[in-house]
Amino acid sequence: MIIKKRGIPGAFAGLASLVSRISESDEMFKRIKSDYKNSRAGFAGELKVDNYLKELELKMPYYVLQNLNIKVGKKEVQIDTLLIHPNFILVIEIKNMRGEFYFDPVNKYFYRLNDEGKKEGMRNPEAQLSRSTTIINSFLRNIGVEMSANGLIVFVSRAGIVMQASENWKTIPIDSLVEYIEFLESRTKRVIANEICKRLAFELLTEDRLEKPFSIVDYYISVDKVKKGVRCPKCDYIPMLRKHSRWCCGKCGKESRDAHLNTLQEYRLLFGPEITSRSAIEFMQHDSIYFAIRVLNNNAEIKKAKTRYRLFQIRDEKHLLSEFIREELKK
Repeated sequence: MIIKKRGIPGAFAGLASLVSRISESDEMFKRIKSDYKNSRAGFAGELKVDNYLKELELKMPYYVLQNLNIKVGKKEVQIDTLLIHPNFILVIEIKNMRGEFYFDPVNKYFYRLNDEGKKEGMRNPEAQLSRSTTIINSFLRNIGVEMSANGLIVFVSRAGIVMQASENWKTIPIDSLVEYIEFLESRTKRVIANEICKRLAFELLTEDRLEKPFSIVDYYISVDKVKKGVRCPKCDYIPMLRKHSRWCCGKCGKESRDAHLNTLQEYRLLFGPEITSRSAIEFMQHDSIYFAIRVLNNNAEIKKAKTRYRLFQIRDEKHLLSEFIREELKK
């Protein structure tokens, strides 16, 4: 049973928006494009694991939390997938990369060989998994559950081959994921009752922390380099023009009454949740302050009203970008 579904990652959605709103001649474009591709591959890999887990046929009830963000004490961690079963708790670290990979047990180093045969150092999934299991185990001790979490590293891409496996954590290709978990159930004994298993899963769910919004533009480039305008929901052309209460695309002819809602979510991802009515006008390339205030009144919360340009906080509604994200994942 999935009790927390994977949402659209803010970092990936923000990069998808940013890479399409800056010039390819910009000195930061290559770096942004590279980060975008890595983020896209990571999210695509997580979605693929989610689909595989739907094939599980376990005899006992189990609970899955996707993209869990939890803090215990001063330590905070993001977990790709957490599976809670009466027999075991499995922290799943997902990697969607191409190449030949090596875990160096002596130097705690993780690398792959590039096309030239040179070592390319990468973030070590062992370290992330060790941190994740440690925090989950601390949480279990704090609530009096005598159980320890196991860790699993799953490589999603069939073009990614582990030449030297981790000595500390089980490492498998995605094709073996379902078989491994079903095998794990058959070879382990019950540690906690079904009722405790369920309670544990929902207690962890209540500890899940919301994604912190931030300005992705500030991290990479200056504001003036970002292309402004409402994005066409059909062909992604920017900007659409507002005519007779509709947005009209000058490229494909698409008309939309609410394309600005998607663009408002893009603004949130690019610059952060706070926005003034003047900023809304500038970003949507619309000349009516009354239109901007009406849109923000319906889709944001007022933070300061007694200013020349009202300050709002845009609500997190990334689901409005679902179609845009689906198309990005196809690239």
